[in-house]
Amino acid sequence: MMHNTPPQSPLRVLFYLPVITPWWFENIVIHLIRKLASDHEVHVMVPPLWRNTGVGPDQVPLIADLAHVHWHVLDGPDHPLLRTNASDQADLIELVREIGPQITLCRSADIKTPALFPGRVRYIMEAAAPPFETEPQWVWLAPTLFDAGILPKFTHAQTAQLDRLAEQLWPDVHAAIERVPSRHGFLIETGITPDRAIIGLALEYEHEENFFLQHHPYLSNAAMICAILDQLDERHVLAITNHPLNELYSDNSAIEQAVATSNGNAILLKNGETAGQTTLSLAQHASGMIIANSKSWCACAAQGVPFLRLSKFANADWLGTYNNMPEFLTDIASGKARRPDPKLARRWFGYHLANNAFDPAADNLSSEEIIDRALIPNAPERWTESIARYRAQHNKTELETMNV
Repeated sequence: MMHNTPPQSPLRVLFYLPVITPWWFENIVIHLIRKLASDHEVHVMVPPLWRNTGVGPDQVPLIADLAHVHWHVLDGPDHPLLRTNASDQADLIELVREIGPQITLCRSADIKTPALFPGRVRYIMEAAAPPFETEPQWVWLAPTLFDAGILPKFTHAQTAQLDRLAEQLWPDVHAAIERVPSRHGFLIETGITPDRAIIGLALEYEHEENFFLQHHPYLSNAAMICAILDQLDERHVLAITNHPLNELYSDNSAIEQAVATSNGNAILLKNGETAGQTTLSLAQHASGMIIANSKSWCACAAQGVPFLRLSKFANADWLGTYNNMPEFLTDIASGKARRPDPKLARRWFGYHLANNAFDPAADNLSSEEIIDRALIPNAPERWTESIARYRAQHNKTELETMNV
């Protein structure tokens, strides 16, 4: 599927993967490499395995049939720096310039280094946008890491088309919210008294493999909790949802200690069986939410919840985000807090699922479509088919859930 004139000769595509984890390589990126290498000149830059990032011996069998791919193993003594900032590594920059990629697809927490590369640079990012559910391997090719809610300019016809597509999707949001406990049930379950304003906080994944934490506003989740508590008073309670992967793989003792010493001003909610459901429930009943770079901002957008975003990345105006805690709390207390625009929220979710999100492992995903997604950020011609793909996987997931 291409919407402009396709290239007349193979393109040079570079995969720059300094923070690829084995799971991401095996379930996501290897599919993109294999599909693109069938029609284009593909180069892959990857470090050896370190702190669960890079490629190790377990991944070698996956690349056995890809001898025609140009592999560049970045195994110099300073390869750990690739995970954070390699912009001063002249040899690396020169190698990329010698390759001369027209497209670079990155799994990188470092945005300074890829900015020095020639050609179009895109980041392979999670496509998940709760409360909409996609399979874990779904991704999108983003212009940067954590911009929130950005929409391009549309023609009147495109706007009408998007709004029609979004209307088809919105029952999924209603269904997800209907599964959230009532406010009374939520207060009973959490032990929060009804006289206190609930300020929700969604934590980040905190693990040695997550180099994206270099963009976190605090040194740790626990430090963020303590800093926020210092700005709240007895009228508020800080209700916290932990990242599901923290509960599986991380040491949560510092978070638990910060909550335990809060004199009852903070509570750590227990995650339910469905990832994201607890944050969705919290957003539904909170007076306002606090988000850093978590995708939990989507839950606020879908439910019209005011939120403070502690991030250096861009926020769309329609989100009404706060970046100042005193103003945020004052507006919440007055009942006049800014909220995401509901019409534009629907439009953004429709656009993201119709235009951005895709399954790299899909049998019918072609190299042509991947190139298309990298070079043509906004392509109305793919919207209807992409929504159909989303609906198909959503219906499949719903059926599997019912049969469990």
